Amino acid sequence: MARGVRKTPTEKLTRELIKTKDEIQSHRNAIRTLDEKCKQLEEELKLEELKELSSVLVDSNISIAELKELIASKDKK
Repeated sequence: MARGVRKTPTEKLTRELIKTKDEIQSHRNAIRTLDEKCKQLEEELKLEELKELSSVLVDSNISIAELKELIASKDKK
């Protein structure tokens, strides 16, 4: 019983090449998406760190200007 026309080696390789290229593009898209997520998370982390710093400054009753002076005086030592 015949099951259909057999594919030539060229047809098989062509299909495999197309499939491989599609997979590569899919992975590139996934990497691009992950890079964007990484950047977003880094920005969110920076904001959270700034919130923590601001909270410490408020709790310690220190102004931004005083913090700058503290840092500048420490750098000079």
